[in-house]
Amino acid sequence: MEKNDFLLYNEVIYRIHACRTMEELKPALLAQVKLLIPYTYASIIDIRVDPETGEMIHRNPYCKPSQFAEAEQTWIDQIDQAYTLWLSHAVESVVVRDSELCEGEERYSRWSYQNIYSEYNVTDCVQMNIAFAGKSLGRLALYRTRSYGPFTDQEVFYLRALANHINLAYARCMRSQEEGQPQGRTMEELTETYGLTRREAEILGLIFQGLNNQELLDKLTISKNTLLKHLQNLYRKCGVSSRIDLLKLRNG
Repeated sequence: MEKNDFLLYNEVIYRIHACRTMEELKPALLAQVKLLIPYTYASIIDIRVDPETGEMIHRNPYCKPSQFAEAEQTWIDQIDQAYTLWLSHAVESVVVRDSELCEGEERYSRWSYQNIYSEYNVTDCVQMNIAFAGKSLGRLALYRTRSYGPFTDQEVFYLRALANHINLAYARCMRSQEEGQPQGRTMEELTETYGLTRREAEILGLIFQGLNNQELLDKLTISKNTLLKHLQNLYRKCGVSSRIDLLKLRNG
């Protein structure tokens, strides 16, 4: 791993662990992973086991872009046709790449490619099951169109290197959600403590979700100068000098 990639990798890890709720983790995770592994589409699918029947249930696809959720919901509805369903049953994280499982044109004859992903011009996919303490929690999938080319060995290595961090963060946020007690300081507490305006609090919340400056500009539809002024005010009021320090505020 080259020096720049190593520094980026460490920042990605920190931003993942800075999340305290599933609402923060899912967008942050997909945004951060994209910095190391560019993709066209991405999804996170929750996995639950029915305590009465023991049936494994896939649900709640969270996707980037959001319209890709229709494809992933179709995959869930027709899950018996999925040739990588075995991945959901693995008790430890496994990373698999379609272009490695099915070489050449063979994968395009698979049911999912023919009936779901061909509409989106998908040519390769890398998937990882999210598991913790021997329990399946979810699936992370990244998709590429032909313009990107197939996922490389290096990119698969990056995802494997992130796996334990993703598993831990996912399990922690899921536990907090089930207990109804998000960990860390709430936005209300931070807003009151540091005297933030509504806009400053909104920007801080989006930073907690892992949005970079360009994504903030697109989301808020404000000028670059206006955003920089808000960020300067945030740094001054919170007594910090960097975005990473802002992320640390959530942990108290």
